[in-house]
Amino acid sequence: MEVTLAEPAAAHALQAGLAAAGILATLGQAPSGGAHTILFTEGLAATPMTARHWAALAASRSARRPGAQFIFLQTLSADSGLEGLARTLRREWPDVAAACWTLIENISGDVLAGWLAHGAEDLWLSPDGTARRAALGPFIAPRPIPLSAPGLWLVTGGARGVTANCAIEVARQSGGTFLLAGRSAETPWPADVPETADLKSLRGLMASAAVNRGEKPSPAGIDKTARAAIAGMEIRATLAEIRAAGAEAHYLPMDTSDPASVEAALATIRQRFGAITGLIHGAGVIADRLVEEKTEAEFRRVLATKAEGLFHILARIDRTALRHVGLFSSASAFFGNRGQSDYAMANAILANAGRALQAELPAAQVKVFDWGPWEGGMVDATLASHFRQQGVPLIPLTEGARIFAHELLAGDPADVELVVGTVWSDT
Repeated sequence: MEVTLAEPAAAHALQAGLAAAGILATLGQAPSGGAHTILFTEGLAATPMTARHWAALAASRSARRPGAQFIFLQTLSADSGLEGLARTLRREWPDVAAACWTLIENISGDVLAGWLAHGAEDLWLSPDGTARRAALGPFIAPRPIPLSAPGLWLVTGGARGVTANCAIEVARQSGGTFLLAGRSAETPWPADVPETADLKSLRGLMASAAVNRGEKPSPAGIDKTARAAIAGMEIRATLAEIRAAGAEAHYLPMDTSDPASVEAALATIRQRFGAITGLIHGAGVIADRLVEEKTEAEFRRVLATKAEGLFHILARIDRTALRHVGLFSSASAFFGNRGQSDYAMANAILANAGRALQAELPAAQVKVFDWGPWEGGMVDATLASHFRQQGVPLIPLTEGARIFAHELLAGDPADVELVVGTVWSDT
């Protein structure tokens, strides 16, 4: 057995405890690639969140061998999500038994030794040697939405796509003021080009208009301008739908991955609107690639937008004013998914952050939605066809939005993490 030295004090304590249980373990800065069982202490290290998770992924690549047993150790904290890595490795590397053990307080090596026979399970371990496991609960059904005071909602990634549909439905059910924040600018539509939502058609129209003006546009420049125009059109359409639902709506630029951008946007919100009472965090990007091929730059970009972005916001608002928090996670966090080790970890972090926030704010509704694939959003026609061939149902936009609004506004507060992969029945 090997124990990585990412967290030296914990590694030495584990080695001593394992020895007391009759198990010989060697320590190393990185796995040798020759051990059958490896305990990874990267998740216990006092390093920044993204660096800690990248270190665990990189170490796993060094340790891979057929029949190996990987056990990723992490503390019970809001910024931990190595279960997403373990669950993805079980899908990408079926010849490796990977698990994540979340340690509730300090756990001795002899206690861990008693669970080594369960090394393929994700566990939450207590100092007394007892363990909890993640399991799906019963199906839930919508509840009537009670009347409540209108809120001030911040919606990240909410001016376009799936998150926009959810924000519109929440506005329809609750009213209030919605502040949609995204990286895209609200670009006005070009005056000399007819409106169209089809990118290919718009590129052709813009190229023709530029030629008529005597310009020589580059294909890359036309594509960038066309995408910005469609983004601006979609933003205005979402704002209009929220207003038609009876709520107030505004758009402001904010890049959740950039602390300075978040601070500037939140300062504007505080001055113009006051304290945020509802947070819907839907911002996210993907950079799918197998674990062996994943680059650190891609990894950091994925975690920066979704996981770090959430903490950038929570650190700069009055959390005690929050009445509703809805976090857009993914089923990849609960089940793992090939090519999405970083995305699975980012979303697993959201689940742990949601549970920590619920404990901090027991009077608030905190919901983490582990979404399956939607009919819109990141699922294009090719990917939708793939899901159908695999028998995976797609969540209709209207039904997914209804689930989101009902659970966020009226769900059981005890149900913090929800796996959504099907639709509610009207019966």
